[in-house]
Amino acid sequence: MDLELPRPSAPLAFVTQALLGLLFLIGVGAIVVLPGLADGAARAFPEYSALRDPLLAVTIGVVVLAMFGLGLVALLVDRIFRGRVLMRTSLLWVDGLVTLLTCAAVLVIVGFTAISRAQAGSPALAVVLVTTLLLLAVLACITLVLRSLLGQAISMQAELDGVI
Repeated sequence: MDLELPRPSAPLAFVTQALLGLLFLIGVGAIVVLPGLADGAARAFPEYSALRDPLLAVTIGVVVLAMFGLGLVALLVDRIFRGRVLMRTSLLWVDGLVTLLTCAAVLVIVGFTAISRAQAGSPALAVVLVTTLLLLAVLACITLVLRSLLGQAISMQAELDGVI
């Protein structure tokens, strides 16, 4: 009986890790560039210059959360490639992803509140922010569904290990 789980090929795992690393570097670049962009926007729209700092903080926070999420996904990809995904600690990484998505939703709400209090933005921006919240909620729900599937697989693996 072959107990070896199917794994992704080494080139696929490498390309996936490389793309995740590239996205991480783009996040670092965004954090470096964002203050300058915020300064330019504050100069272009002086009536909204009070929003510069809160929206910059929210934006950098979302980018940092995304970078942590990329790190967690990279760890999970590595576990899958090495055949170690069916361990209870993998659930912690998935829980971390759900927590990051929830924190990102909170930051979107904070940004929406700051924009609303300053009476800035437009109905189109409100639609974008609400859509972003829905997207984050859907991603969190999908992640929780996949987490339950992983939990079932871990339980089945433990049961199978006990039989053998």
